[in-house]
Amino acid sequence: MKQVPCENNLLDCNKNLQLVKNAVKKNLGVSLPFLSDIAHHMVTPHNNQTRSLVLLQSASLFDDPDDDIIDIGSTLEYLHTASALHRNIKEPEKARRHLQQVQKLWGSEAGILLGDYLLSISFQILVKVGNLDVLECVSLATQNIARGQVLEVSEPPLTATPKHWRSVTRDKIAGLFGAGAQSAAYWGKSSEATASTLFDFGMHVGMAVQLKTELAAVEDEKLFQQKLKKQDLWSPLCFLLRDCMPPNESKELSDKLLNEFDVPEMFTKLGYLFKKYEVSEKVHSEAEVELREAKECLERLELDSAPLQPLTQYSMI
Repeated sequence: MKQVPCENNLLDCNKNLQLVKNAVKKNLGVSLPFLSDIAHHMVTPHNNQTRSLVLLQSASLFDDPDDDIIDIGSTLEYLHTASALHRNIKEPEKARRHLQQVQKLWGSEAGILLGDYLLSISFQILVKVGNLDVLECVSLATQNIARGQVLEVSEPPLTATPKHWRSVTRDKIAGLFGAGAQSAAYWGKSSEATASTLFDFGMHVGMAVQLKTELAAVEDEKLFQQKLKKQDLWSPLCFLLRDCMPPNESKELSDKLLNEFDVPEMFTKLGYLFKKYEVSEKVHSEAEVELREAKECLERLELDSAPLQPLTQYSMI
């Protein structure tokens, strides 16, 4: 998981995040082929750990995180990985580099079955935790992930609008951040109003995290070209076409993206356009807007929100 610096207002993050990693491995077990590889994928440094931090920091508003919170954290990681397995149902060569041993399965029917297995483990853990509010919260998040995946394929991804990107991202990715914060509130026996506010907080943080993640690909030639090859829904391209370029130029570029194109050539062209129209600044600005809204959520809490304040800073997510 990506290393996040600790500040005075963050709890002992390294210790608690390590407990989540341990729970991911322990609860998954090794009873099926490739599970150890999937567990390794979930706990290695390439993963962003802000999702777990949102859960742990939200829980710290009420009490010291216990085994139940740690187990809930492991289910969020399972659900995130299950979503990745389900949405990469294309060619085997598009397997992720961290799962080389399952590259023939990642994206295949077997990959879908592994994703389903992670879902079943998640709900088995939540039943053991025994909090019906948490179970309902995570169940709804799972339903929304599936809805987001259906919504994602309803429009050509390379020419989608920012509105479409936001709808898909809220359901598929940011919802798990919100579910983590809300689950912590239910664990802490808070009011429904507090739980709802924490959900909104987590959702905005999750949106900002995804914007920052997708922005990083603009400066990475390999990731940039991978986005084009896989025809991923990608916020920088959405903002370029719909918010930054003049309509006539946008239509011309959209027509090219809707047809077959040379990836290296398109990479060069888009790299130039991203700089010309300051797309990176636009995406960064959108992430900061999400973090300001997250901070406004904390201002509505009738609790000391100090443990969560660092997660409203761009450098901390």
